[in-house]
Amino acid sequence: MEASKFDISVIIPSYNRCAILERCLAALITQTMPGRAYEIVVCDDGSADRTRAITESFAAKAACSVVYLFQPNAGANAARNRGITSAKGRLLLIINDDTIAVPDLLRQHKLSHDQYPEENIAILGKMTISPEVPPSFFAALHLDADYDQWQGKKELDWRAFYTCNVSVKRSFLLKYGLFEEGIRYHEDLELSERLSHHGLKIIYNPAALGYHYHHLEETEYLNAAKKDGKALARWYLKFPHLEKVLVPFGFHLTSDPRKRAYYILGDLLINRYTRPLLLKLARWSINKNGDLAKFLYWKLYASFRREAINEELKATSSR
Repeated sequence: MEASKFDISVIIPSYNRCAILERCLAALITQTMPGRAYEIVVCDDGSADRTRAITESFAAKAACSVVYLFQPNAGANAARNRGITSAKGRLLLIINDDTIAVPDLLRQHKLSHDQYPEENIAILGKMTISPEVPPSFFAALHLDADYDQWQGKKELDWRAFYTCNVSVKRSFLLKYGLFEEGIRYHEDLELSERLSHHGLKIIYNPAALGYHYHHLEETEYLNAAKKDGKALARWYLKFPHLEKVLVPFGFHLTSDPRKRAYYILGDLLINRYTRPLLLKLARWSINKNGDLAKFLYWKLYASFRREAINEELKATSSR
């Protein structure tokens, strides 16, 4: 393997989101880390907007190296893989185009890797909603809930490999596996599960902070449940031996009679016929009883996810 030219390569897949990408790049070129120490690799997944022009404008003025890669639309995972194989950094920081880095984010990732130089160690940085984005009730159910489970912990398991703000040694990925391009949701966790068999360990550094510049609405939150379920079904169909591993993520196919009874009861109580009423109650509760609203939306999310799992499994079996 050729010698690394940079300490860190920042990998950013993007598709037709040049306005938010511009914010992302503006934050990355003003880091406390010296420009000679890192590169930014924008992996354009077939955008038809000004993604290239904006990236090249930053390349012309940034102290760090800014690289633009283009591919015909093939999904974020294919774009990430293209960036990983092209990167020249010893470390890879994988983020999204709506991750807005605080000035010290890159330096914090490097400090953590310096403290844990073993090839199998990855670093998870913290993500929270940008203060510049209007408050969203659903952000607390989605992004904040994901990070709340790791609060106060230092060493995390493979389930904490979130590609909105995670860094890993490039040699480790090239040796043991890249992103599965056929999975379009949970792709980070699918990869980290595979890497866990090769010793992947994750250290949490909340000081490596990024802001999620995205206002989450109800429709998008519930649509995420459908993507979640479809991805879990595809994950299972590709690796059926992982059935028990997927249960904590909401995959309901199980031979345990008690759990099956629990899921059946859930489908009887929350389904396409009862959802409209429950949605009305959940919306009413947001400003009246926040805990009740969270409970109802969590249950609705789980219902949409179960339905999507069933539909994907049936569709596959009928082909």
